[in-house]
Amino acid sequence: MSRYHILLKAANVAALILALSINVYFSSEHKKHSEGNITTSIHNNKTYPSTHILPAGYTFGIWGLINTLLVGFVIYQWFEPANDVTVDGIRYYHVVVNVLNATWLIIWENGYPLIDTFVIAALLAVLFLIYRNLSFYPPQNLADRLFIHYPFTIYPAWILIATILNVWVAVSALDTELFSAIIIIVIGLVGLCFVDFKHDIVFATTLAWSLVGIAVRQHETLPVLVSASISTGLILGSILREGIALCCSRHRDSVNERTHLLSP
Repeated sequence: MSRYHILLKAANVAALILALSINVYFSSEHKKHSEGNITTSIHNNKTYPSTHILPAGYTFGIWGLINTLLVGFVIYQWFEPANDVTVDGIRYYHVVVNVLNATWLIIWENGYPLIDTFVIAALLAVLFLIYRNLSFYPPQNLADRLFIHYPFTIYPAWILIATILNVWVAVSALDTELFSAIIIIVIGLVGLCFVDFKHDIVFATTLAWSLVGIAVRQHETLPVLVSASISTGLILGSILREGIALCCSRHRDSVNERTHLLSP
């Protein structure tokens, strides 16, 4: 392992510790001042004012999964099977992601949602760079899936939702039933495209998770409830179709293999 590799991996660890530490700090501050807070307290230690696309609180528990998988990544990166994808695929982008995550939270806590929108948009862009690069490094084992591909698939999918939330808070004119229903349908179509064209069930499932949360929280707003339900159905239907197609393909391959072995 070269000196550059060691420095990069050490920087990955330090950057994640920085981001998690800032999250823990603001979480403790929110707990101290939770009484009388008129905003909606959300996981990842941010408080979002209520909008028509704000999901149910439990939906934000996905941050716990993301952070757990990222901790797994900074541990797994030190093992030989993860070396190439860490150094040449993810590169320094993981460090940038954590710096942007911390910056996003600090700016939000200081009450500048419009500026924060540009920060989270940059975070989303960097995460999609990682997501694109990982397409050239298909998983070779279960650990690759769990600690390389899953975190950097769930993370950009969820930050896509968080970016839209940020925009809805920053630009209050968008927070209408009509615009909210439209953007929810767009989210559903994005999930559908990721299944049909990328065959990425994990990304689409993350979007479906957020849409279910929106439907649960916004159940009294009919246009939002209907659009969230339709979008969720679109994504889940495409996932089911993809799963059936995969099972059929594997069955055909198995039959063809047996036929080949039995043929004279």
